[in-house]
Amino acid sequence: MRSLTTLIKKFLNNRSTQEENEFLKAYDDSFEAEPVPELSESQEARLENEIFQRITSQIQHDREEKVIRHVQFRTLLMAASVLLALGIGWLFYTKWNNILDIVSPVAYTELQVPAGKLSKITLADGTEVTLNAGSKLKYPNLFRGALREVQLEGEGYFEVTKRPEQPFIVRTEKLHVQVLGTSFNIRSYEQDARMEVSVVSGRVAVDSNEKGAGQSVLLTPQQKASYTVATGVLEKGICESADEIAWQNGVLNFRNNSMKEVARVLERKFDITIRLDAAMENCNVYAQIGNEPVDLTLRALTRLMDAKIKKVNDIYHITGAGCTSI
Repeated sequence: MRSLTTLIKKFLNNRSTQEENEFLKAYDDSFEAEPVPELSESQEARLENEIFQRITSQIQHDREEKVIRHVQFRTLLMAASVLLALGIGWLFYTKWNNILDIVSPVAYTELQVPAGKLSKITLADGTEVTLNAGSKLKYPNLFRGALREVQLEGEGYFEVTKRPEQPFIVRTEKLHVQVLGTSFNIRSYEQDARMEVSVVSGRVAVDSNEKGAGQSVLLTPQQKASYTVATGVLEKGICESADEIAWQNGVLNFRNNSMKEVARVLERKFDITIRLDAAMENCNVYAQIGNEPVDLTLRALTRLMDAKIKKVNDIYHITGAGCTSI
């Protein structure tokens, strides 16, 4: 046991440590409650020893509490750090694409195909798209997030790279088309009265964009969805998919199309302007038109319809009694 006298001397000489100062204070406090009786030398030594042990024990206990509190504080800090790390990790996991969109925004390209031309492109995921004349496609330079989305105005044939975890979406003004990996054709020109989606391979889900009254159909090969703009009705039917995509090779197949529809298609294909008599607009046309020159094509078409054609200032005028189907 340390000598109490020695500790007092060190204290008086200002050489005692903080630990020793704490001991002396506690020793002094222990005698404040009651007066100390007269004791023999041996009793005093024994009492001093007991007090010393009690005070030492108390000091140790106080230190342990400090250590425990320190350890607990460190544990809380560690736990908080882990939770913070997990929270940040979860934030990054759930909001990663939003963060990337801010740090590194996805660039978009808008490809517009002029009349009389076709264009073929390969998207970032390997999907191949052939665009018909007068069409426009907006697409990203990379596909980020849960979906691959593009926007189409006009007509396009899509051969989609399969990615089950990231469906491919084509949005048009009136239709919403979703696939995983398949081949299909979309015709969705703004000025047309009817829009169509035809499936060559795979499965395609087609939804109309009518608010509150959207319709949907699921298509498999040799099936098509037709959307009538005037009525907002989406219908499912059958098709000959080879006919639907023959335009890529310059071949146009008309099956009960109105002359008004045919004229629009020919205007885009040949980059010309056609004017029809009102009586001719609703005539039904059954024909296949290939890669012949525009003048020969129009003369053959009008002869079969008992109509006349005249070109004035680069505009083709078609007149006649009308409505003779060919």
